[in-house]
Amino acid sequence: FNKKVPRLVANAAENKWDKFTMPVLKNKTLGLVGYGDIAKHTAKLGRAFGMRIVAVRRNKSASEDDGPDEIFGVEEKLELFKQSDFVVCSLPGTGNTINFCGQPEFSAMKSSAVFISIGRGAAVDEDALCDALESNTIAGAFLDVFKEEPLPKTSRLWSFGPDKLILSSHNADLTDDYYNLGWNVWRSNFEAFHSASSSSASEEVKWVTPFDPTAGY
Repeated sequence: FNKKVPRLVANAAENKWDKFTMPVLKNKTLGLVGYGDIAKHTAKLGRAFGMRIVAVRRNKSASEDDGPDEIFGVEEKLELFKQSDFVVCSLPGTGNTINFCGQPEFSAMKSSAVFISIGRGAAVDEDALCDALESNTIAGAFLDVFKEEPLPKTSRLWSFGPDKLILSSHNADLTDDYYNLGWNVWRSNFEAFHSASSSSASEEVKWVTPFDPTAGY
């Protein structure tokens, strides 16, 4: 969206020479809804482009090496949506995250802002997002995850062109090395479990991908 790819594609289809000013990411604000592994890696990429990083997380006081420039608590999330030029939602799907991004959040965004969802579809109110796109409340969106998958053919989301909405079929992470990476994670977890189980002392398992049953992820 920042490099106006839909506009470039449309120009090519029309044999149109359109020498417009190309935007940059430097000094723009990247808002991260949730601050887990996906968001932390996204923050690194944003910093490489000179972006300001803000985040919403449950534990506002948690410290991070090279963390966000500003952290908001859940009750302050609208401020993140107001400030951000790009909002990236990577929330897990739990009872506490259902429709976490809805009408109030989209209404708070800049008309030039873009919403990106790469966590779980349950966190996004899709009808509210469609309303925001139709009314030009926000500039555009990219979705890789949905409330129902495969996305029903009757979904309103299919009605938008690529200038407003880009969809992928929950395969943004299905890379050439996906299965090798998955195997490496499984092996590392197994080795951590085996090491702890073999220890004479009562040793806690140091999982590569820890899971908190109380949080649901």
